[in-house]
Amino acid sequence: MYSQRKRGLMYRPMVFIFLAGILIANDNPINPEEYRSREIIAVRLENSIHVDGILTETIYSTPPYRTFIQSEPDNGRLATEDTDFWIAYDNEALYIGARLWDSQPDSIVARMGRRDAPVQSDEFQVLIDAYHDRRSGFWFVLTPAGTIQDGTASNDSQFDDTWDGIWQGKASIDSQGWTAEMRIPFSQLRFNEQGEYVWGIQLGRMIKRRNEHSLFTYIARGESGMVSRSAIMRGIRNVAPPKRREFTPYITSNYSTLPAEEDNPFYNGRETKLNLGTDLKLGIGSNITIDATFNPDFGQVEVDPSVINLSAYETFYHEKRPFFIEGADIFSFGRGGPTSRWGFNYMEPQFFYSRRIGRSPQGSIDTDGWVKTPSASTILGAAKISGKLNGDWSIGGMSALTGREYGDLSEEGQERQEEIEPLTSYNLVRTLKEYNEGRQGIGLITSYTARSFDDPALRDILSDNALGIGLDGWTFIGDNKDWALGGWAGFTRVTGSISRMLDLQQNSSHYFQRPDADHVQLDSSMTSMTGYASRIVFNREQGHLLLNTALGITSPGFEGNDLGLHFGTDRINKHFALGYRWYDPGKIFRNALLASAYISNHNFGGVKINEMVFVVAFGQFLNYWSIETLAAWGPMTTDDTKLRGGPMVDSPSGYFVDTHINSDNRKDIVYRFGINTSHQRDVHEGVNFSGEVEFKLGARLNMEIEPAFRHNITVDQYIDTFENANAVSMGGKRYIFAEIDQKTISADLRLDYTFTPTLSLQAYFQPFISAGKYSRFKEFTRSRSYDFLVYGDESGPATIREDEEEGGYYLDPTGGEASDEFFVEYPDFNYKALVGTAVLRWEYSPGSTLYFVWTRNGSNDAHPGNLQLGRDLSDLLNATPDNFFTIKATYWFGR
Repeated sequence: MYSQRKRGLMYRPMVFIFLAGILIANDNPINPEEYRSREIIAVRLENSIHVDGILTETIYSTPPYRTFIQSEPDNGRLATEDTDFWIAYDNEALYIGARLWDSQPDSIVARMGRRDAPVQSDEFQVLIDAYHDRRSGFWFVLTPAGTIQDGTASNDSQFDDTWDGIWQGKASIDSQGWTAEMRIPFSQLRFNEQGEYVWGIQLGRMIKRRNEHSLFTYIARGESGMVSRSAIMRGIRNVAPPKRREFTPYITSNYSTLPAEEDNPFYNGRETKLNLGTDLKLGIGSNITIDATFNPDFGQVEVDPSVINLSAYETFYHEKRPFFIEGADIFSFGRGGPTSRWGFNYMEPQFFYSRRIGRSPQGSIDTDGWVKTPSASTILGAAKISGKLNGDWSIGGMSALTGREYGDLSEEGQERQEEIEPLTSYNLVRTLKEYNEGRQGIGLITSYTARSFDDPALRDILSDNALGIGLDGWTFIGDNKDWALGGWAGFTRVTGSISRMLDLQQNSSHYFQRPDADHVQLDSSMTSMTGYASRIVFNREQGHLLLNTALGITSPGFEGNDLGLHFGTDRINKHFALGYRWYDPGKIFRNALLASAYISNHNFGGVKINEMVFVVAFGQFLNYWSIETLAAWGPMTTDDTKLRGGPMVDSPSGYFVDTHINSDNRKDIVYRFGINTSHQRDVHEGVNFSGEVEFKLGARLNMEIEPAFRHNITVDQYIDTFENANAVSMGGKRYIFAEIDQKTISADLRLDYTFTPTLSLQAYFQPFISAGKYSRFKEFTRSRSYDFLVYGDESGPATIREDEEEGGYYLDPTGGEASDEFFVEYPDFNYKALVGTAVLRWEYSPGSTLYFVWTRNGSNDAHPGNLQLGRDLSDLLNATPDNFFTIKATYWFGR
């Protein structure tokens, strides 16, 4: 079991690390195969247990379970230190106690962190499959310092740490090692009522100084799956699944300081706000749980990082709001079966992208007066339902309602409001049926978005309603699940006004107006759009050989962006990847991987849009440093989106190389380096450097600094499109591009100080500077080529004239009469931002938390086109920021 945190192309395991290991040596004193199937009998308590991490109760004088087998580094060998554990229960909870013997107790790594923090520490780990479906469960982790981690498991090997259960865990270090105690209420698990319960259970231990991870059952390197390879636990009798009723109200007080503007009636430099709301969790029967939130507040959530987006597509942001990330695996679609789902130059459409709910209002107010608009749509309420029927039928549903939002307008002394976001209902239903102990499965997902407009003008920019339906499934092949086949197919339909549908056909996801695309046609009378998408994946699950292949299609009319996410349509994507994994340590590497893949993309007109060959190499050295490289090369192909709705043009050949190096994460100072170089003939040159230094300063303080520098020169950055009847070869339009020289400097700064396992300070700040200088304005002269007419080039007729007073350039393609001229505003930029969040978090009672939050957001755009680090940092630090201060208190009622 593990949680993953992306580091470029690298991943850092956190708990239940299931990595490639070392094959068994001939002198191994045990036969690890004898430890594949193990059984545990839970004992009913006769006396109560006080969970304090001290094993003094009577149960601990009985014979323990023991003998753990290494998963890493010496797979199949006995653990280097003994671990004894006991499992007991009463009518309310499951109790797990463990004595983790250690011959060097002064070397135990006992780092402290806030809940679910990826601390590099010794650990005691428990995974419980209470449904005994061999695919799902809950996991719990305790460190010697008392830090707890928990989460959910799905698809046998996928682990998510966003679920926070209400349970107790205590630990204590002594002269013999350390001890751990857990009390896990049955109300936090999900199971069907039976006379005697048969559950799956896995226990693990991490000895950090040796990077040693051991499990109670043996799992050979190269085998996939974790939940299905757990031990069997019996003995729990006469326990009824408890009724689950949890109620968590909150109160929050906000104070903000904002830059005051003269004569602005809406901002006087400060604002205050008091808010109330609540979360509710209710169990229905033994299996179904309803989670609801009313008027939620997410003031404690970390701010999004700054970006400069010069593409035609929206920026993707990860979800950080607790209500939407907790239990998100319920709505995972198309992810069952194959444990590796590689993707190359293709993003699978998502039927559910929770950042749609509560996003910034989509409307705007066109005025020369003063305007005040909310930064996000108000979530009036949201509810989720989830559970499992008969152990193999999963159901999930979600519904959220966001309020009607208005912008305040003050113009010529008159104030009024205009609607900028309609009342919107978001709905999602998910079902999944598993067969043959999870070897096969089939599921259904349905999404529906409906809007109610007061201002008809909003119907020109938003759809009336949107429907999405998807069917997914998988099957494993072979007695040992050696191969897996999975896939999904989906359908979407959106309806709206003629103006909205015309705009939708022409946006960056569709571009139906392309003049040389015979397979799509712009329809000015359309009031609805339908489309389909599908993907099938075949993967080798076991052994040294790596084989992964996939075919994905997204039709031109597929539109799922009302509640889902996709960046483009009209694509047929396929890849074939083949590689080999080495598990045995050699003279240099502890384990390694080498793979290659061929990919290609076509549109539905049969035109090859993209073709590339990838090479992936990974190696972990004997000293636990590692290196990973991804390289790719592609020949000249055709681009049907470069002109953003215009005709196709050539896309020259190019390559990129992306390399990352990680140091040994056991050390107090950890280094990570990355370099990416890219080159596309006559188009682009780029080099990006990234790094990270992590400082583990004692047992409580952790600091991370992630600087990055990016320098990219692109000769064909899109500027704008102009109607011009003289541009006959390009269909009466001039598609204007320019060369951009862009430099970006940023640094993510994180600080975590943990006073106790329940009291912590977490801070995140990001200074960001990006400057872009444009030059050599040009236009494509004909389709299916890479030929330009450059403005101001002495060898051609086109001229460019700068007008500082107007703030831009006059471009003349013929150099003749002024009637041919058109105007382009200065596109240069120098965007500087310093954003950050500091959160003091105190869990003063299980499930009850007090937050003190400071959020900063400041920016400056002086000196466009020219990056000078010292000057720009001074501009940024002197800019007046928005400051938001929040106090939020929650209290948990429940059992």
